Amino acid sequence: MKNYTLKIFSDFDGTISKNDVWINALGKFIKDKEAFNKICTDYTTQRITTRECCVRQLELMSDFSYEKFDSYLDEEGIDEHFPDFVKFCSEMNYELRVVSGGLDYYISYILNNNGLDIKTYACKMNYDKVSDKVSCEFEHTDEYCNLCETCKRNILINNTNDLDGEISVYIGDGVSDYCVSGHADIVFAKGTLASYCWKNNITYFDYKNFSDIKNKLIKITGSNKIRQRQEARIRRRDVVMGG
Repeated sequence: MKNYTLKIFSDFDGTISKNDVWINALGKFIKDKEAFNKICTDYTTQRITTRECCVRQLELMSDFSYEKFDSYLDEEGIDEHFPDFVKFCSEMNYELRVVSGGLDYYISYILNNNGLDIKTYACKMNYDKVSDKVSCEFEHTDEYCNLCETCKRNILINNTNDLDGEISVYIGDGVSDYCVSGHADIVFAKGTLASYCWKNNITYFDYKNFSDIKNKLIKITGSNKIRQRQEARIRRRDVVMGG
């Protein structure tokens, strides 16, 4: 008898999308590649926060137009197994959410291109044609923390009910996934997130694509021994209690 509910949260750039769309598409509007690469390096080595990285990179953009941007986004692909994963989640009644520090505009555009409608938490994109400036609003931050554009940790905690036995699953690949990974019951990681989890003793499953994730979830739920990760549950409780 199934006695649990899975709540699944997935990063977008480099996880659902094949490329980092932020770098690949938005980056085409940045002429000063040296400055752009310096910001990227400072971010990946954690010398600057994700929010600072976002603001500084957007400030470098120029000659923006939605027409050109859309043409770049039309070239962006997603993991070919992701649509089947979405169908699997729907059939199993697993709630799936996209959580991203990227911009809502390009995430929605790419998902729509692939016939997908998924609840998404991301930064709201704005464009001022007069000043030719792209900016964003951080609509899902933590009021006591200014590190991330989108607080994935809070979204996971606020949408997972520990008292009802709900189990959180997080899927990611990069620096912006570090914080939330310690608060999820089940973590699927690749890239720098996998290295982070390994170094910080966070149990995780490797994956290459969403077919791997689907098959692993089928296996671990089939044993009916799936449960909340004690350390993650304690961390979630501490956040809720203000610890």
